[in-house]
Amino acid sequence: MSFQQVNYDPQFKPVKSIYENRLRQFINNGGDYKDLNLPKFYDHQRIRLDQDRVKVQWYQVPFEEGTSPVSPDKRPPWKDIIESDSKGVLEFRDASIGQPFGPSWSTTWFKVELNLPSEWVETGEQLVFDWDCSNEGVVIDPETLIPATAFSGAERTEYLLPKNDTGKYFFYIETGNNGMFGCGDGSDISPPDNHRFFNLVKADIVWPDWEARALFIDFWMITDAARELPDDSWQKHRARQVSNMVMDLFDPERRSSVAECRELLKKEYFDEFIDSAEVYNKGEKDILTNVYGMGNCHIDTAWLWPFAETRRKIVRSWASQCTLMNEYPEYQFVASQAQQFKWLLEDHPEFFSKCLIPKFQHNQFIPIGGSWVENDTNLPGSEALARQFFYGQRFFLKYFGSKSSIYWLPDTFGYSSQVPQLCQLSGMDRFLTQKLSWNNINNFPHSTFIWAGIDGSQLLTHMPPGNTYTADSHFGDVLRSAKQNKTAEFYGSGLMLYGKGDGGGGPTRQMLEKMRRIRSMNNRNGNVIPKLEVGTSIDEFYDDIFEKTNQGNDLPTWTGELYFEFHRGTYTSQANTKRLIRFSEIKIHDLEWIATKVSVLYPDVYKYPSKEINDLYENICLCHFHDVLPGSCIEMVYKYEAIPMLQVVIEKCDALITKALEVLRKEDTSKLAKIKTLAWDDDYTLISTVDNSKYQTYISEDSKTIIMENGKLKVAISKKEGVIKSIVDLDTNTEYLDINNGRNRLGANQFVIFDDKPLSWPAWDTELYSVNQYTYLTEIESISITSKSKSRCSVEIVVPVISGCKLKTVISLNSTTDSTKDESFIDIHTEVDNWNAANKFLKVEFPVNVRSDFASYETQFGVTRRPTHYNTSWDVAKFEVCSHKFADYSEYHKGVSILNDCKFGFSTHGNLMRLSLLRSPKAPDANADMGSHVINYAIYPHRGGLGSKTVKLAHEFNYNHRYEIPSNLEKSLDSVIQISGDDNIILSNIKRGEDDADIQSNYAIKPENVKSIVVRLYESLGGESNCVLTTSLPVTKVMKVNNLETDGEEVSFNKTSSGIEISANLRAFEIASYKIYF
Repeated sequence: MSFQQVNYDPQFKPVKSIYENRLRQFINNGGDYKDLNLPKFYDHQRIRLDQDRVKVQWYQVPFEEGTSPVSPDKRPPWKDIIESDSKGVLEFRDASIGQPFGPSWSTTWFKVELNLPSEWVETGEQLVFDWDCSNEGVVIDPETLIPATAFSGAERTEYLLPKNDTGKYFFYIETGNNGMFGCGDGSDISPPDNHRFFNLVKADIVWPDWEARALFIDFWMITDAARELPDDSWQKHRARQVSNMVMDLFDPERRSSVAECRELLKKEYFDEFIDSAEVYNKGEKDILTNVYGMGNCHIDTAWLWPFAETRRKIVRSWASQCTLMNEYPEYQFVASQAQQFKWLLEDHPEFFSKCLIPKFQHNQFIPIGGSWVENDTNLPGSEALARQFFYGQRFFLKYFGSKSSIYWLPDTFGYSSQVPQLCQLSGMDRFLTQKLSWNNINNFPHSTFIWAGIDGSQLLTHMPPGNTYTADSHFGDVLRSAKQNKTAEFYGSGLMLYGKGDGGGGPTRQMLEKMRRIRSMNNRNGNVIPKLEVGTSIDEFYDDIFEKTNQGNDLPTWTGELYFEFHRGTYTSQANTKRLIRFSEIKIHDLEWIATKVSVLYPDVYKYPSKEINDLYENICLCHFHDVLPGSCIEMVYKYEAIPMLQVVIEKCDALITKALEVLRKEDTSKLAKIKTLAWDDDYTLISTVDNSKYQTYISEDSKTIIMENGKLKVAISKKEGVIKSIVDLDTNTEYLDINNGRNRLGANQFVIFDDKPLSWPAWDTELYSVNQYTYLTEIESISITSKSKSRCSVEIVVPVISGCKLKTVISLNSTTDSTKDESFIDIHTEVDNWNAANKFLKVEFPVNVRSDFASYETQFGVTRRPTHYNTSWDVAKFEVCSHKFADYSEYHKGVSILNDCKFGFSTHGNLMRLSLLRSPKAPDANADMGSHVINYAIYPHRGGLGSKTVKLAHEFNYNHRYEIPSNLEKSLDSVIQISGDDNIILSNIKRGEDDADIQSNYAIKPENVKSIVVRLYESLGGESNCVLTTSLPVTKVMKVNNLETDGEEVSFNKTSSGIEISANLRAFEIASYKIYF
């Protein structure tokens, strides 16, 4: 057509906003125009529940109110239910639409029989069963017990029926009466409504129009491009134009117009591979891939639901993913947490072997992560954190033949400064998280970077730029993943982790279809639409980073902890669980210490209990999960699972220790002597005999003050306020408290109540403004001297806290000796009776005569320094931090250490040290921390800066159990392993070599007919140091091994008159493990 000289048909310029807003009408499944737009054609036909074509019956598993909601009878094995039904034992009744099922946490089974119309079957098309009971469910084949797919109410309702010639189907659906995010009353994180019911919304058979459904995805993605691409790109305006052309072409009276619309889109905006995995092999090869998509399914091992329900979430979620893999050859899915794989193996071994393993072999289902669970890294003890990786990696080696190269931790509340070293020692040099994107004060500056720990060990680290691990694969998710890369100048690509998560679920069919469309648009229209790749593995992604950044050497480095500027309340919430974790970690340390020595000295009569120890450690590591130990789960998790589990750990450790000690008592009948489980001789906690009257304890009082002395320290306690007014070193006349300056001018051991009303996330958060909302507890009910012997004196103070709650604190001073006087400290035992507060935070303060710009806090295998000022916003963010057995505040000539036996929250600013004791959040556990608590802590004033005396005293304060053995055997037990040399090197743990054949470990990888012990050392204060290990064992070889005990290098040893000597040199904060063969 030639250009006309006269205009008879004027055209207008479309108004962008109107033409853009119009686009939503076309795929809107509601509103006034549904039957005039695409939703009219989504189905050819649909038959709803009629008990003829669609027959559904239900059976409710008994659930008696007041019984444990996590007991095994509430979630019976599939085989038991199906066998009972086949015998006619169970009463299944007809179900109806709208019928409620429940209550919360119960189990309902459905039996489904379908009889599809023959005309549907004859089409040969994929037919669907569409189910929604508002809860979680899974389809189970009654013959094989293999799950087919899951239902979750919202995003996952369809079961693609396997094609057959009859159109007849029979299967079961097991449903858990909870939502994907539990049963929260009002909001997800509110305490659960334990009387909630879930209604059957639909149970339909469907003959879908797959072409119409494909057009829905096409149109959704192109209109997202029209809305979200930058205004200065022609691709945005073309997307809007083509989308409007589709709407104009569509005819609601003509189903064939659907195919015409799709052809128009392929002609104008997509490429021809829109429906195929081949789309990822097309386009410009040399153009940078902006985004690598990886499917994942973050399943919180417990959170708003118990462990017992997670066991079902795993099989539901992973079954859906294995089914998707059959349809989408490009699809790869990663799953972490060895615990979850173990549960699957226990509960559904056939699914594990027949479905999951083949997908693993085809590199579609990829185990990842290298830890037992996705654990908290702030709170676990040193050895226990090492065991997270030990058990995680050894499980993967045992069942998959390889270990993970990456520590996968997308969702946890901060990252210890020793994680890089422990990862390196466990075979991982890569790390992934995204949680720092939640920081509420500072914006973390990197996406791809090197993270270096306090010892210098480093990890290649990537934080997905989209700031989520639960992307829906929307166009916007891909766009954000491309545009928000903070280190694009070093590495221009980023991961997009897609899939429903937290409560499980994983990617959906819709997500995979959307990503094909997005790549197709890139192939056709260039890199303004990000180039998205699916089918590249996580290892390949990190390999690409290494290749393009000079093996990581060009990347910026972040040194030290990755402090999370949010969820600071998790250092304190659920105090009883934290206490039991500390106690269980100590007890299992004691068990290994004693069992190792007994097993090598008396191999003929005692076998090292490797399986029992491994089982106990698995439960400890399970409770390290990043919602359990931090305290952010619902009450059910603690009441019925974590607390009883940890109590059993302690009880079983005690029983196993007793069994080992009985062997010794049978071997020798000499009088009993008490031993400890630490590698040094001095016992600083109590001097029971006084060798010099100068260092006996004395106590005196006048009308205002009680004075306690032991020849080294003089402690003054106010009788009016019940606080410590003065601590003086009598040798140097040094005052360690400062009550003349700062905001606390009352004294040490001063209790204080803070308002605790965070902006959100009650169990997780405590906020900056709360620091200045506080009330000192200055009124006391009573003060009295309760002990005044030569070896110990004590003062008891009773303090009202709030109505109905009081605390009793006992301040004690022990006698000392000339050789131990520099380890003298003030011991404090506090009992809180009936803590019943709401949104309050109880802490205890110590105003000290120290000035420094940093304080030192024990972390795993070392110390993390943090500021005591608020110079920058990064300093302000650390107003509450994590500490383990001690926190120390020192200047050049003196310092004060606060020791504790079960607490983790701390702060030091100005001249004030503050130990966090108890919180009282009301969600998601309305009863969190309510009840009575026992807390032990101590004030240790010392000369000079932080030194090994603090480290060892903190160990003594915690590892305080004493075990009775025949005195004649004491020397032989000690001689199994001893250490000498620099005091800052700590011999922290001993165990038997995991691959020793004689212990028959269930975690052995390559059992060897040898005997060995593994000795763990670490440098505790931050300086290169030397030591010598001495053993009486007939040593044949010594290896310095990694944390997994699988690789290492041989080291030399010397035979001397005192035994075998092994020299060790450790760099600052190094963790070193020596495997001694004999």
